[in-house]
Amino acid sequence: MYSIEPVPLPHEGPSDIFLWRVDFAFDASLDGAAFKSLSDDERARARNFRRHEDALRFASVRVVLREQLARHLGMAAHAIRFASDANHRPHLADSTALDFNVSHAGAHGLIAMSPKRRVGVDIEHHSDKFDWHSIAALTLDASEAAWIERLDIEQQLAAFYEAWVAKEALVKTTGVGITRGLQHLTVLPRDNAEVTLRNEIPDDMREIAARWIAAPEGYSACVAWSTKTFAG
Repeated sequence: MYSIEPVPLPHEGPSDIFLWRVDFAFDASLDGAAFKSLSDDERARARNFRRHEDALRFASVRVVLREQLARHLGMAAHAIRFASDANHRPHLADSTALDFNVSHAGAHGLIAMSPKRRVGVDIEHHSDKFDWHSIAALTLDASEAAWIERLDIEQQLAAFYEAWVAKEALVKTTGVGITRGLQHLTVLPRDNAEVTLRNEIPDDMREIAARWIAAPEGYSACVAWSTKTFAG
């Protein structure tokens, strides 16, 4: 019988952050027992995807999210209820006990969860057909674009994706992001696993930290969190 087994991921962030990778099996059927905890709304949303792979990504991550939330809350996975805030960020409908965030790309998904702080996560699949120059103005500070250009051609795409996942994880942690756009966050050059915000730091990023995390070959990933906890 098919089951979805999340992979716990080590990281060097706060110990209250739990992180899992979800590996997708695209030959799985959404009618299988592994997806029994999905709500009717989630099943309808999955059916609205045109591609089975996209439906499978959404459903698999949501099943694991339900299971992990249920384990921490001591309740049944199918009983978990979700809501969205004004910025369409999902949260628990009946509790503020846990914050979570998800991302998926290619054959993998990521889930971050914490009972003490806001979290954000992003994973991206490196596409050799993608021209990073085409969206550089929307995603990179001019100094970052210039730094990437100085790299060997085979290193440029990976560097772009590293910047992208870091900025996405940071913005997803705030819940509202920055109104000026990703290009006004500067995270390159990368010195180590710790994401360092360079140049001017926007006000909504002053209590946010992040680290790049190990990802499967051909992927980049990052987890971010608020340095201020719910308790203050």
